[in-house]
Amino acid sequence: MLYVNGRFLTQPISGVQRYAWELLGALDDLLEAQPGALGPVEVLVPRAVTPPAWKRLRLRIVPGGRGHGWEQVTLARAAWDGVLLSLGNSGPLAHPRQVLCLHDAHIYEMPQAFSPRYRLWHRALRPALARRAAALMTVSDHSAQQLGRHLKLDPARFNIVPNSAEHVLRLPSAPHAPQQYGLHPGGYLLSVGNQSPNKNLAALAQAHAAAGSATLPLAIVGGDVPGVAQMRPGQTGLHLLGRVPDVDLRGLYEGSAGFVFPSLHEGFGIPPLVAMQLGVPVLCARSGAMPEVLGDAPIWFSPYDPADITRALRSFEGLSAGDRAAMVARGRKVAARFTWRESAAKLLPILEQLLNEAPPTAQVA
Repeated sequence: MLYVNGRFLTQPISGVQRYAWELLGALDDLLEAQPGALGPVEVLVPRAVTPPAWKRLRLRIVPGGRGHGWEQVTLARAAWDGVLLSLGNSGPLAHPRQVLCLHDAHIYEMPQAFSPRYRLWHRALRPALARRAAALMTVSDHSAQQLGRHLKLDPARFNIVPNSAEHVLRLPSAPHAPQQYGLHPGGYLLSVGNQSPNKNLAALAQAHAAAGSATLPLAIVGGDVPGVAQMRPGQTGLHLLGRVPDVDLRGLYEGSAGFVFPSLHEGFGIPPLVAMQLGVPVLCARSGAMPEVLGDAPIWFSPYDPADITRALRSFEGLSAGDRAAMVARGRKVAARFTWRESAAKLLPILEQLLNEAPPTAQVA
């Protein structure tokens, strides 16, 4: 039987949780078309949550603790007789047939972005989990290479099951969202990310200030992250919007003249792909998986050099309408390469193979 680690359903939605939501939704659609492919699938959770609109996947509450304690003991016992799919960077170390998704190597590449407690726990847990996992997944070849290096594993062990941005199309169009935040449609640049140092927003703010009147106002969307260093610049033309409701987010993207993504390291990088999905030109840091994912669609800059970010901002301002339209066309082509259905189709044979193998004979302690 296939079980899914549903702990992500009890957590706030960020990139990792979004991945699990969307990938499982697409897998559910595949199983509706191929009902005999995997047999019964149960998503196990520690407490009551609002059930997603799945047709084949079934939600089951398994009480007994919370957080890592629930995951390491209660979940391991409940899922012991089957294959366990864990999509959120962690899972029970004792489980012998686990499919584990590690999204990136941030914990090693950007340790300062995490609280000491989080860093200590995950640096101990992830190598052990990766060595014991029956199958490994990640979201890009870049992540596979980085994780392989840090975990001392062959990168070829990682199955690449990428993200997508098409879920943004389910959000309602909100053409009046910019005005609600004091922005003029078509008259601002947008950046989306939390306040982690990895997102490099201080350098973007510095570069934007240096560009002066040569660039548009900059709006930054994203909330504070507990345990992560905070950044609160204050300058003319800079709008820190904090977290915004999903009903406004699509409108803020579509109302922007361009999207700027200065991140120092990304295992995939969903926000710039969302912008491309919505027809917004992208300026992006040449870092992490970004060149692999976005190809020739953005204006590239070095995230380590505020002067180069300033150059990119000024370069974008100087583009003709035709040049911007060409950027949009390239971006839409890139976004079309990634769909949740195709990612679910990559996951399906991994699960089928493990389900056809003999189960373990011993019970977890």
